[in-house]
Amino acid sequence: MRNMLKYIGIGLLMVTGSTSFSGQPKNVLFIAIDDLKPWLGCYDHPVVKTPNMDRLAEKGTVFRNNYCQVALCGPTRMSIMTGLRPDTTQVYNMGGELWHIDTARKRAPQLRTIPEHFKANGYITLGFGKVMDSRNTDKGQDTRSWSGPKGVRWDWDESLYPVKPVGGGYQDPVTRKILESAAAEITRRGIKKKSDRMAFLSTVEGARPVCESMDLPDEAYAEGNVMAAPAIKAIRRFGKNKEPFFLAVGFYKPHLPFVAPKKYWDLYSPDDFKLAAVQHYPEDGVRYAETEYVEARGFHPVPGEGAIPEDLQRHMLHGYAACVSYVDAQVGKLLQALEEAGLQDNTVICLWGDHGFHLGDKQVWGKHTNFEEATRAPLIIASPSIPGRVVEDKIMTEFVDVFPTLCELTGLEPPSGLEGKSLINLMRSERPLENKPAVSQYLRNMDDEGLVMGWAIRTPRYRYVEWRKTSVENLQYTHSGEVVGRELYDYEADPNETRNVAGMPEYSPVLTDMTEQFDIVLPHLPKRNG
Repeated sequence: MRNMLKYIGIGLLMVTGSTSFSGQPKNVLFIAIDDLKPWLGCYDHPVVKTPNMDRLAEKGTVFRNNYCQVALCGPTRMSIMTGLRPDTTQVYNMGGELWHIDTARKRAPQLRTIPEHFKANGYITLGFGKVMDSRNTDKGQDTRSWSGPKGVRWDWDESLYPVKPVGGGYQDPVTRKILESAAAEITRRGIKKKSDRMAFLSTVEGARPVCESMDLPDEAYAEGNVMAAPAIKAIRRFGKNKEPFFLAVGFYKPHLPFVAPKKYWDLYSPDDFKLAAVQHYPEDGVRYAETEYVEARGFHPVPGEGAIPEDLQRHMLHGYAACVSYVDAQVGKLLQALEEAGLQDNTVICLWGDHGFHLGDKQVWGKHTNFEEATRAPLIIASPSIPGRVVEDKIMTEFVDVFPTLCELTGLEPPSGLEGKSLINLMRSERPLENKPAVSQYLRNMDDEGLVMGWAIRTPRYRYVEWRKTSVENLQYTHSGEVVGRELYDYEADPNETRNVAGMPEYSPVLTDMTEQFDIVLPHLPKRNG
């Protein structure tokens, strides 16, 4: 931590003076929240308490219909951090050379991350917690993007709280003992692969509880310790030294397991939460749309298959909400630190959840789909120079729009080749320059068919999904014109996606129109066979 903060102290030596801000806000506070769907007061959720994010929303712009590019941690973060679509970087998953940022740079030489660009323009760029996904980068989450010697820090600060959490962030002594014993057995057996280790843990009863509620301070868990606390220290130093900064803070919760201090659980009762109304896949659906990876099923006591008991579902909903409120409290601490440092009138704040999350709908507890609950994600941008507002539901925005927006708000010239559009017109209550559909996609590896890619376009009323055969060779993907599945959902008639209407004659004109829009927003795809 001292080495990281040392870079703040000498930051004035790094400022090039090449950027003219013309009185615009210089700094950026960039807040990433893992698996955060729009369960926020400012998104009209009737139960979940998020007073700090709501306060930010009152000062900023709330983009109600915002969508991720891929409902998966690594690829969605690659898109937001580079302003490039997945088909440009070809980062569709995590782990290995195929989806590494260095490979993406070879495919897309124009690739530059947001902090890399701000650093090149004289900013101190620091990050704490999960900002990019380390499975797509080096251990410093793309070290070249950050001013500090090790990039983004994950270290546990014992001066803040002496008990380091074990896997999953658990602090319950019973769970810790079980996990420590299991870890010793994994070592004894020589189990190396992560997937094999997780498979072994799934056989150990109590090793991975889906929820935890312990009467402990915020700093007992990572969100309060290695994420919020060092970021607050950095803000205080920035307040004294007045260097232009880009500060990224990435919170891991509400990612599974649903672990948070008891006081946030106490905000709710399990009976506060309604179960998902539709817990099955759509009628007349396509098999590519379904995910075999239901994250919660890897945790105790969630059954490995079949229906999840209703009381357990409510317990998990309770846990998700507790985690959201816990993270909200940490966001409040960041905002307070910014105000106490006198930086609130000179800082743009961007808060985002990296994708949505299924909470029992379609019997899924996770992301990994092209459906609404997985792809819609919150985005709030606050600039001191622009009054707060809510962007109407009919206007679609995407995470690739964030990079050019931050450049315009801070007066930086954006790098060439960005594939999003600046949202500043919407923030100023003006009409968008264009209102194209939002695009999401997901890659499936089918046992009997190989790779199949599904692209989804979302308009205010419809979602159209087209699944095509895909192949990969020599670290390069090739998408074909062979369409193997289509989906069409009408949210005005069917908000829960209970039926795929792509094959219904009465929707033929809509299907034709959506296909034409698909071709407009995805012009790089080959023509359909036949």
